[in-house]
Amino acid sequence: FYETTKVRHGIMLVGPSGGGKSCIFKCLKETLQESDGIQYKDVRFNPKSIRSQEMYGETDPMSGEWTTGIFAAIWAKYNSRNNAFNTWIIADGPVDAIWIEDLNTVLD
Repeated sequence: FYETTKVRHGIMLVGPSGGGKSCIFKCLKETLQESDGIQYKDVRFNPKSIRSQEMYGETDPMSGEWTTGIFAAIWAKYNSRNNAFNTWIIADGPVDAIWIEDLNTVLD
């Protein structure tokens, strides 16, 4: 899992509720903080609780005005090389073929 974090922008860790996914993230985060000397943060959201347009952003059909989506806003806030910390954006919730394919496209 650690080696995958070094070469990929996105990683999917799946399993049943109570299966240890959060423990794996916590263990890796604490280990990386200690070994790299850099603070790691995580930001969570549930993509199944919002529409795709709310996740990535949308243009208002009447005004033509762009509204930034939740994922796009999180990415913009935490994906800065000026930050003194690394952030993992965690899509926490049931995997859905539609949002996961959209996210795969964004990460490619």
